[in-house]
Amino acid sequence: MRDKIKLNSLAVELRRDWDLNPYSPIDLFSIVLSKLPDLTILFYPMSDDTSGMCIKNINGIDLNELKETENPSKDELSDDMVICINSNMSKGRQRFTLAHELYHLLFEENKKDIIICEASNDDDSEIEANIFASYLIMTYEGLERYAKVNNLKEWTLKEIIRAEQYFHISHHAMLFRLREHEFISYEECMELRSVQIGYNAKINGFSDELYTPNSKSKRYFLLGKYIRSVEKAFNDNKISSGKRDELLLDAFRSDLTNKFV
Repeated sequence: MRDKIKLNSLAVELRRDWDLNPYSPIDLFSIVLSKLPDLTILFYPMSDDTSGMCIKNINGIDLNELKETENPSKDELSDDMVICINSNMSKGRQRFTLAHELYHLLFEENKKDIIICEASNDDDSEIEANIFASYLIMTYEGLERYAKVNNLKEWTLKEIIRAEQYFHISHHAMLFRLREHEFISYEECMELRSVQIGYNAKINGFSDELYTPNSKSKRYFLLGKYIRSVEKAFNDNKISSGKRDELLLDAFRSDLTNKFV
């Protein structure tokens, strides 16, 4: 199993590869779609125990039965990647899930074509992905620098919310990191986990968007390569406008079909 130093190093290296400051907050969804053009992201309601899943080789998967095909041919192999995110989770948790799935896709050794991430799964792979996700969203150096620049001697709930909003990180992930850096005690961590974080964010002048799920209109939603592939096929006259609309509706993107209605 990779240790925390190595996982933080991987997170910092990925930021550098993508020309990102290792200390600053990042808009992970926009950056990932820009840097990984073969990625499709699907937001879909899942069970409370499932945060998300990823598929590395979409053409080697029987999607009707959701299992890997045995001995896929060379023609079935591709660079296409799919990440599915539980849209019932809060926005902060969804960002964490995206970073978690990136570890499976980009760094995991001996990775499978399909990985379903469940809270009940505590194997080394899931632990590594969780730690990496935390460091990608907020590197070790980033949190230390934030505390120094803001001269934080005491991490009150108000200061924690400010840091969460700055890094766009979930409340539980932030508390985990503050405990890891020994900025707060175990008892403080347990007490802070029980607060009504959305309400406290609002009374401190922030939006509660980080702590709430997607709106109903985006509970089913898709971004990334799939959309571009459909549009290219239509522009190349490989599919009709009706087929284009059908494919976009299958991807929960009725908003893109209006000009053909």
